[in-house]
Amino acid sequence: MNKAILAGVAFFAAAVSVSAQGTFSASSATGTKPRITLDGANVAAADNVFVQILVNGAATIDPFQLTLAGANAGLFSKGTVAVAGKVGGSAVDITIRAWDKDTGADFDSAKVKASTTLSSFVLGGVVDANGIAGLPNSIVPAFTGLTLVTPEPSTYALAALGLGGLLFLRRK
Repeated sequence: MNKAILAGVAFFAAAVSVSAQGTFSASSATGTKPRITLDGANVAAADNVFVQILVNGAATIDPFQLTLAGANAGLFSKGTVAVAGKVGGSAVDITIRAWDKDTGADFDSAKVKASTTLSSFVLGGVVDANGIAGLPNSIVPAFTGLTLVTPEPSTYALAALGLGGLLFLRRK
């Protein structure tokens, strides 16, 4: 009899811990619809822009390519994300970063990239008195969009000219 009670308590504790996870909606396609842009235009599939979402610095959603077109270009929707080890109502830092994969294989190596951090973002999924988890909190309106800017070739030319000038002066 004691084993049955112990097993029941363990099952209940496991069920509560799973349902008590904090959640957020990883979608920019709601509310004000903040977009990811590249050189002033909404990102389309041909732009080869990838996005990754991190919670407290750890990768939560694997990098994904922005593939929406037309009126939805620059938006993403990756559904509800449960944050392990954090209950609803907890505050976390959510970092959204994007990069042009044509300029680097990952965020760290890309030349064209941008990121933003939603500091102290409060997770949804708060469990009510009846044990029912609430809705996830949306990253919108905290996420206001990202702008990736491709440096113009003239920027590189000016940098090279300046470096050449410094080297010339150093020789004298």
